[in-house]
Amino acid sequence: MKKKEDICCEIVKDTSKKYVPMSPEIVQTSSFYYPTYDDFIAVSEDEKNNYVYTRGTNPTSEILEKKLAQLENGEKCKLFASGMGAISAIFFTLLRHGDHVLMANTVYGETVALAKYMEKFGVTCDRVDLAATEDIASHIKDNTRLIYFESPSSQKFELLDLAVISAIAKANHIYTVIDGTWASPIFQNPLNHGIDLVVHSLSKYIGGHSDLVGGAVIGSNDLVDEIFAHGHQSLGAAISPFNSWLALRGLRTLPVRMKHLDEAVRTVIDGIKDDDRIAAIFHPYCGNSTQQALSQTYLSGYGSLLAIDLATEDFDKLLNFVNALEIVSIGVSWGGFESLALPAFKGNNSEKLAERGLSPSHIRLYVGLEHPESIISDIKQALDKAF
Repeated sequence: MKKKEDICCEIVKDTSKKYVPMSPEIVQTSSFYYPTYDDFIAVSEDEKNNYVYTRGTNPTSEILEKKLAQLENGEKCKLFASGMGAISAIFFTLLRHGDHVLMANTVYGETVALAKYMEKFGVTCDRVDLAATEDIASHIKDNTRLIYFESPSSQKFELLDLAVISAIAKANHIYTVIDGTWASPIFQNPLNHGIDLVVHSLSKYIGGHSDLVGGAVIGSNDLVDEIFAHGHQSLGAAISPFNSWLALRGLRTLPVRMKHLDEAVRTVIDGIKDDDRIAAIFHPYCGNSTQQALSQTYLSGYGSLLAIDLATEDFDKLLNFVNALEIVSIGVSWGGFESLALPAFKGNNSEKLAERGLSPSHIRLYVGLEHPESIISDIKQALDKAF
């Protein structure tokens, strides 16, 4: 079996050409030429496996799709113009009027908003906080068709037991979808544990340079082909060949970057965990015994996205802390080279925070590629100025 590092770095060798580029070619075209109409008819009958129009398939994107499918031990992958494009396509394809979506623990806000918006089409959604993974069974309804979750979850970074969720879902004929962006395909492979579909935001670790937006869905041939036929083709969230090429570039260094980030986030957490100006740290590395056991079972390393609660709910102190950061920048997204901070409280969203179970002092932190000791020093000096 190929190592993940080998998959990421493997050169695509097309022996039909007189040359083999180390870096894949960017096939920047909207459509493809066919010498006869008979040739066109033959390929257009199966557009998901042939090049007809780049909104469907493209050679550059196909290289990335095959690599991501291999990395996740899935049969097939389909790329999208964004992570939300991928999630929207899944919902559009798998859900119908009268269905129920069950979301476990904290989930990316736009995903929750999408599920709630689908109530206008007769699809209902509940988001539940679980004390234990097994508790999800009590929230399943007769019309539950999809269980959607992140593990670790957004904001609080709680792990769920993937095998337990899969077993409960299969017993009730329910699809399972996980957003696996936090761990990347390097540190977690949910399909190995019975989850039906894995979603990734390519904008994060896979791209790795804060210069692209993209998404991916990986799963079985049948499910991904169905999503291609309906959610991808009808909604039209097609990734550009150039963004696929940028993601391929990022993939080359993904194992090396993830190894560094795994070590860096542990160092940063160890450096700030005893500071009494920080009330809580949310990350599996410092989780309780149950979370540690789940980490050992499902993760081969740690993603470097975490969160902290300051030991105050004073909004001015929160502002002073974030504004005082010098190495850590303020910004959305994550997974690139730069460390980031993003408070959950914006001064006018208290109700939403309460609904998500978040403190007004909750701050998401991303540990980037800067020296971890420099990040620790930056957090400390910002705390000094705030307190």
